[in-house]
Amino acid sequence: MVLGRDFRASNSIPKRYCELSSAGKALVATMHRVQFGRFEGLRIFDSDPVFDPPPRVVKVSKIGSGEEPEVSESDDWDLKASVRDLFREFARLQNGTIDRLEFRWGLPCLVEISIAAVQTDTCRVDRGKQ
Repeated sequence: MVLGRDFRASNSIPKRYCELSSAGKALVATMHRVQFGRFEGLRIFDSDPVFDPPPRVVKVSKIGSGEEPEVSESDDWDLKASVRDLFREFARLQNGTIDRLEFRWGLPCLVEISIAAVQTDTCRVDRGKQ
């Protein structure tokens, strides 16, 4: 029995920090360290982030917030649902570029990917006949 790509991709989504590749760990650690910001031009190859060339990281400062980020003392922890969803998006994309990946409180919240516009004929209306 041949398994579909979507099935394999969903089974390979990491659930714990220790299951991430070194590039995946670098991505999650950067979001955690910066807390508020975005990646621009993040390349994905074989469902994994690529840092050569490095993407642009933009830090956003939240003015008036005295809250400090939670710091984990452990080398391993369960990944939050939004992080797992992000790696699921990477698995769907396989190869390409993330135009913008926004994160807040160290967690991904928005992913923008450019896709090709495709013209379809499903909305064609024959105006000559009434």
